[in-house]
Amino acid sequence: MKGYRKYFVRKGAWFLLTLFIATVLNFFLPRLMPGDPVNAIMQGIAMGGGMEADHVRRIHEHFVEEFGLNRPVWEQFLIYLRNLFRGDLGLSFSQFPRPVSDIIRAALPWTLALQIPAIIIGWIVGNILGALAAYIRKGFDKVVMPIMLFIAGVPAFGMAIVLLTVFAANLGWFPVQGAYPML
Repeated sequence: MKGYRKYFVRKGAWFLLTLFIATVLNFFLPRLMPGDPVNAIMQGIAMGGGMEADHVRRIHEHFVEEFGLNRPVWEQFLIYLRNLFRGDLGLSFSQFPRPVSDIIRAALPWTLALQIPAIIIGWIVGNILGALAAYIRKGFDKVVMPIMLFIAGVPAFGMAIVLLTVFAANLGWFPVQGAYPML
């Protein structure tokens, strides 16, 4: 029993360390990138035109205050952690003023609708091919194994483009787009 406890404590510690590192990277990497999210929002607002420079400056200062970008980075990080534990992911910079939780809520059903059938089909096909390869060993195993290794080596985004081209564009079996409204 002691061995299991040690194993699970070690796995739990690695999980917590990985979670902490991912959280820290998620906070700091966007801040290390060139550019300012408030400036990006302001460009979208200024595209409408007809605003005075003083008015644009006041709106910019309001957004800096609202997002807390005028505070020290360590304080921003503590606020980020507090909000993260509350489940408050804030407002999206890229789809401002839409809350991040709304974006996730809209995408989650489509993600599950794609992932669950893919996982089930992959599990069934993989087990069938594995059983056939073990049973027929001779030629089947020597043909299927290299093909599956090649397919497994193709990046997911590359395979997605190939599958979209074949099944959606060429054969017309599936729609190429349409799950989300155009923004």
